[in-house]
Amino acid sequence: MKQLDFSIIDPHIHQWAPYHTPHSATLLVKTLGKYPLLMDKILRIVKPKALLDTLGHTQHVLSSYLPIHYHQDLDEIQVKSVVHVEADWHHHKGFGVVEETRWLSQLDFSKYDLKLAAIVATADPSHRKFVDILKAHRDASPLFRGIRKMSSWHEDDGIYRWSKTPHLYQSKKFLKGFEQLAKMNLSFDAWGYSTQLNEITALAKQFPETRIVVDHLATPVSLFGAVGKKTGKTLRNVMQYFSNGKTT
Repeated sequence: MKQLDFSIIDPHIHQWAPYHTPHSATLLVKTLGKYPLLMDKILRIVKPKALLDTLGHTQHVLSSYLPIHYHQDLDEIQVKSVVHVEADWHHHKGFGVVEETRWLSQLDFSKYDLKLAAIVATADPSHRKFVDILKAHRDASPLFRGIRKMSSWHEDDGIYRWSKTPHLYQSKKFLKGFEQLAKMNLSFDAWGYSTQLNEITALAKQFPETRIVVDHLATPVSLFGAVGKKTGKTLRNVMQYFSNGKTT
């Protein structure tokens, strides 16, 4: 790999340890961790196809990914510091999300010449104790800088819905809580599909004083081919039509 002559800041990494922390795959990992092939097969039976299509390989979900693994993946690339973005901590309701912030504060990044510069945790602005949860995050770590609340939802139910609520960023309860972020000088990571960019744009216009980061390029749906039950199939058929030399 060609070496860079400068160090970088990685603004979006995830750390997890399913053997030791609340994770959606924790029970499966603890039960069948010594049998990865069997574990993979069972995971593909119990989890929805839409999620598996999103994940692709399941190995990364079933294995720990900690500072040592991130350091190994860097090879010789110089990373000055990293920002951790919430990784779907399984105790994701109420104050349970603060556990992830506490856990991250205990990881020894410095041992691998890494610096954890900031933590983007999660919290639901619709929650009646949203402000208290934000304060709990702040008390848990001085590196707490903001939150992410995923709104990724697509009308095609064959595309995995990371949010149970459609149009979350337009919800009155969500918007009522969201105004607290600016008051506490906190940022917001927005993750929706490309079909939801108008909702993210509307959110930014309503709260111009809040710093908003759009995660994963707003995940372009069907950019690399058909997905879900019907999304992208029309585009694929058109491409095939012209590739066969039919121009009428």
